[in-house]
Amino acid sequence: MDTRLEQILKLEKLGRKVARMPGVWRLRVLQQLARWGVREETLLIVMAVVVGFIAAGAAWCFEQCVDLLQIHYFRALVERFDLTGRWIFLLPLLPALGGFMVSCVRLIFHRAHSSLHGLSAVLLSLIRDRGKLRHTLGIEMLATSSLTIGTGGSAGPEAPIAIIGSSIGSIVATLAGISRTNAATLIGCGAAAGISAVFDAPIAGVLFALEVMLRDFSVKTFTPIVISAVIATTTFHAIHNASHLQPAAATMGATHPAHNELVRGLFELPASGMDIVFDFHEIPNYLLLGLVCGLLGIGMTWMMEAVTELFDRRMKLPPFFQPAVGAGLSGVCGVLLIIILDHAKYVRTAGLWYVPIFGSGYTTIMHVLDVHTYQPGGNAIGLTLGILLLFCFGKMLATALTLGGGGAGGVFAPALFIGATAGGAMGMAMQHFFPGTQPSVYALVGMGSILAAVIQAPLMGIILLFELTRNYQVMLPIMLSAVTATVLFRAVLKESLYTIPLTKLGVRAGAAVGISALRRIGIDQLPQRSAAIAKPGQTLSEIVARSAATGASDYVVTDEKDEYLGLLNDADVRTVMLAPESAPLLLVGEVMRTNVPPLKPTDTLEAAWDLFARYDVDQLGIVGIVNGRKTVTGMVARADLMKRYHDELGG
Repeated sequence: MDTRLEQILKLEKLGRKVARMPGVWRLRVLQQLARWGVREETLLIVMAVVVGFIAAGAAWCFEQCVDLLQIHYFRALVERFDLTGRWIFLLPLLPALGGFMVSCVRLIFHRAHSSLHGLSAVLLSLIRDRGKLRHTLGIEMLATSSLTIGTGGSAGPEAPIAIIGSSIGSIVATLAGISRTNAATLIGCGAAAGISAVFDAPIAGVLFALEVMLRDFSVKTFTPIVISAVIATTTFHAIHNASHLQPAAATMGATHPAHNELVRGLFELPASGMDIVFDFHEIPNYLLLGLVCGLLGIGMTWMMEAVTELFDRRMKLPPFFQPAVGAGLSGVCGVLLIIILDHAKYVRTAGLWYVPIFGSGYTTIMHVLDVHTYQPGGNAIGLTLGILLLFCFGKMLATALTLGGGGAGGVFAPALFIGATAGGAMGMAMQHFFPGTQPSVYALVGMGSILAAVIQAPLMGIILLFELTRNYQVMLPIMLSAVTATVLFRAVLKESLYTIPLTKLGVRAGAAVGISALRRIGIDQLPQRSAAIAKPGQTLSEIVARSAATGASDYVVTDEKDEYLGLLNDADVRTVMLAPESAPLLLVGEVMRTNVPPLKPTDTLEAAWDLFARYDVDQLGIVGIVNGRKTVTGMVARADLMKRYHDELGG
């Protein structure tokens, strides 16, 4: 019996050893790399390349999944059963079934219902857990987003691919043994790689990761993210060229009648034929467009928050059925729009065979941006100012119902759609006052402006529009309009569409100035307190009596020449006072901290922050040059530093 027990124990010990072997091998590899002088920052760049390759492949797979569902499910059923005609009342069942399957997928992955989803959940992980994401998040997002968009739900594919890329970055960081601090950078690499690949816009992808997710523009973070974005973009191109297939963008709406060549990214705008003129007289027009886009962004955000609140707290409906109900109601909006459009004699051509409420709506965007649409005799698809406004607000409501009900997808595509239709409508209105106005240009600028506003990333919105059009003439109008929309949005709502759910949980994402503020602001911009001076020969009894009389807590200790020697901390004094009989016997010089260095007047908040954290003190002395001599000029408190930092973050 003993022999049998020993064998069992040996087998269990061997099993545990085998289970730990991958971690042991990883540790040994890291140790060997360290002996060769390879630091983690270098390993981070190598891993960024790996993340770029994998994210590009994931982006292509995601595209194909959405493509297959749109062609073989949504479009096939609509055409076979005439769901835009005789059996139109059955059309909402298609996205509703997709929402039901989304709930089934989440049930398989054992994920509890939560009002916090999408990129907001990733941002929460970056803030609280330094980017520790579930390893199954990417697969779950690929499945649920494909089902939502491919079955007609009103959502975009961009945020999902950013989340899929983030999940890839988290997995690679874990397998490579990257520290938690640098793991966040690899998550940013994945997000940037995904956005860069599907948009064919690597600069915008980098800015999305830095401006929206990580909020860190340091070189240490910037370098691997750029590398990952470049690798993903080129790899994505290579996959499409090798497959000899039209990208899924064709069914998502990335083509228009005059553009039949292979589109390399998910979405590419027509750069030719658009004569963008921006001079002094155009400034008020684009300022007005920025204000309109800012207001629409606010309305879109409020509507999404209201619908989410309705489903989560007021609607007595089991969470499992919420995505189906939300997507079904979105389909009802589409049915109503079809009826209205048919009544208005709206011509549905091959490019607009379905109503833009369903799916991402990129096909409609391409028609709205087509300069020929607004030329005399060229408006064959029946676009009018009223129809554009109908598209705009219909898409806003459908998106709120789809995502607020728990569907999976992003707000990129809906925001671009709403901005394009609103801008096109404003351009058509402007034609009555300024005959030379091109509505397509206003549609183009409106598209980038509302995106910049809702995600509070004006730089990313500006660069994205330039990369999509390859037209430098768009820069001046989009810069003016996007910044105007962003400022108005922030003045009203304070946070972006992604960070508003975090504030409800008591989590502050902060602004993109976080670390840079510490490095930019000097301690001379903090309130400086008068320094309480102590001498090394004084007894602690004298210090205690002085503290009781003056309220001083921390003391700077100086010698007879008033030169800095150290710091006497209030915590040290309180410790001594636990044995008050020893106070008359102890001198300041025996208790003071000689290892706490002083600050210089030219130091930044970053230097002060580091000293406060390292030595765990509440105040630090400042030593400057006065009349050619080093002397103590004051003290700075940790509380004042924290208050200034909070104010700098927009608190």
